[in-house]
Amino acid sequence: MANDAFESAKLGQLLTMHWGLLGPEQLAGARRARTLGLGSTVRKFNQLAVPGLGGVWFAKQIFLATLGVRVADRLRSTNSNVKAIEIANAVEALACWCAFQNNGWTRDPRLRGSQKLAGKDNLTFTRLRQPRFYVTQPMRMATVEALVDLGFVESGSQRFNSFRCTQAGMDLIEAATAAYRPFNGTVEDYLFNRAKDDASVSNTPALREALSPLVVLPVDARALIRDKLCEGAGLNPSAARRKNALAWVRSVEPSNSAGWDAKPSALEASHWDDLRLGARFFAARDAAIDVLNAIEVQMVPLAVPKLTVDDARTFSLVQRAIIDLRKAAQRFLGEDADPTEGRTAMAFCRECVEADPAAIIRSLVKRDDRVLRLVGNDVLPGAAFSSQLQAEASEDESEGPGADNVGRVPVPGGISGRIRNLYLLELDLQGRLGEFLSQSATEETV
Repeated sequence: MANDAFESAKLGQLLTMHWGLLGPEQLAGARRARTLGLGSTVRKFNQLAVPGLGGVWFAKQIFLATLGVRVADRLRSTNSNVKAIEIANAVEALACWCAFQNNGWTRDPRLRGSQKLAGKDNLTFTRLRQPRFYVTQPMRMATVEALVDLGFVESGSQRFNSFRCTQAGMDLIEAATAAYRPFNGTVEDYLFNRAKDDASVSNTPALREALSPLVVLPVDARALIRDKLCEGAGLNPSAARRKNALAWVRSVEPSNSAGWDAKPSALEASHWDDLRLGARFFAARDAAIDVLNAIEVQMVPLAVPKLTVDDARTFSLVQRAIIDLRKAAQRFLGEDADPTEGRTAMAFCRECVEADPAAIIRSLVKRDDRVLRLVGNDVLPGAAFSSQLQAEASEDESEGPGADNVGRVPVPGGISGRIRNLYLLELDLQGRLGEFLSQSATEETV
């Protein structure tokens, strides 16, 4: 019993909500994202939940990425080698640097790069756009789908470097920056000129207020984003789902955590069914990761981290995790539905209800092949294995506000991260996100 308690305590250090992502500057070596070969399956359920949102959870993400694309558009007239990714990363890095300079380098889930940006000054676009200057997982990466689907950029593909700012994107930039005049010019012109001349950027109050992720967008800019989220809902089923989901999360009472018993009136029955089915799939996926984590816990203390599959199945922690996995997978299979191409979700869950625990372990370790890998009948460390227990990264898009804030979002348990993100985005469109996040910070200090 004492050993079981010790193992459970260690597992508790390792297991976190699989929805969020750690700040990239905290991770060394290969990312610990365990996709289990289910990336397209996860994306399908997320798309069914809130089409076209990507990993966006507050409006400034959309604005900063759009502004980066627009500045890159203009720079191409002087240099054909300009890459939108580099300029958008530079604008985002500058925005976070301005915010950190103003808030005394206090961490906030809307900011990235506190360690990378600390002590930096004399910022030029040449420095800002360097690959290692800012974080390896900028917020821009979560906006790719939303920028295209909401019409702020146009592109023949989902490759960010091919993006061009649309009129809607320029309208957003104008609405977001009209009130701010750094050196008596527009924010866009100022950034373009600084980038073109490779001159140092000054952290003026006007620039900081315009760019800082901690400053809510002006009312007109937020209204434009809301309109784009709901645009075309009468003709486009995907847009209708997005609009209906936005109406639902706005109606949810913060004090009453919603459950799965009753369908919200704002949602169509098919939409609600897809959300519930997705939650059951995510539960099975997370339970599978728990099995791998339990095996990892047994390997970390070993002088030579290696277990046979037969040894791994004997540990009580692993056995309990497999029991939980079978239950979660069977709940999904009991729905007898799978909207994914090739019914990949159902195939995965069938692997997770095998009668032989060793077969389940082999299947999961093969799918992992990142933190743990299978060689013959041996479970060995993968490229992302660490002798120190680490929190799990995720293949989900949601790179948002952290597990503490996610747990405060009053939506049904296990639901797609896009619904949680949409709840937070709706708060931001109302100008209330800062209040929500500050409440979390206050609770931590009590």
